[in-house]
Amino acid sequence: MFSLVFAVLAAAQLGLAVAAGRHWRASPGLLAAVPTLVCFALVWDNGVIAMGGLVGAGPLLQAMSVPRFVLHALLTPLLVLWSLSAADRAGLLRARRRLVRGAAAGLAVLLVAAGALHDILGLSLRAERWADTLRYVNDAASPTGPLPAVITGLVVLAAGIVLWRHTGFPWLALTAAVMVVVSGAAAQVPVLGNAGEVVLGAGLLLTVRGLRPQRDRCVGAVPPRAGAH
Repeated sequence: MFSLVFAVLAAAQLGLAVAAGRHWRASPGLLAAVPTLVCFALVWDNGVIAMGGLVGAGPLLQAMSVPRFVLHALLTPLLVLWSLSAADRAGLLRARRRLVRGAAAGLAVLLVAAGALHDILGLSLRAERWADTLRYVNDAASPTGPLPAVITGLVVLAAGIVLWRHTGFPWLALTAAVMVVVSGAAAQVPVLGNAGEVVLGAGLLLTVRGLRPQRDRCVGAVPPRAGAH
């Protein structure tokens, strides 16, 4: 049953990735590029878990599982830079300050390094069953662990709250809040974390649609309120 649920989540991520990719093609830039790449990576993540029971434990499933961790480590922290880009596109002048940009870039680099230390250099795969699914998890002992994903999620949530306050656009904040809440239960019920990622992906896509340049958009804008700063 849950293998099918992961397959549905993979299909949902594929739909989000394709939709974000269309925005990226129409309006190239970080705003649409990061959600496109992140959602495509999650297609693979959910798809491998969905197929795990059929493939079975062994070298093939191990090889299929490695990109799950590599892509997660390298792409997830890019949402820090994406959050700054969204704030900038919404007209928040503070997002354009050199100090803020430098801090965001530095944090993203640190999070990539921490993720690479745990999920690439320290990767130690162990087969684990949950319900009817079979997946490989990283059994490495590391002080960083899930910290990069947690910090990134909090940054996106903070950006969503700022956008909500200054533009009246609530969806990024609400979907990021869902992701942060369910991530706490993901260790015990893995499907909740993956479902939360779909919810967040929808929030990213709605934000991209709302913040794209007026000439490229076919849907409503997310205009900054007067006096946004």
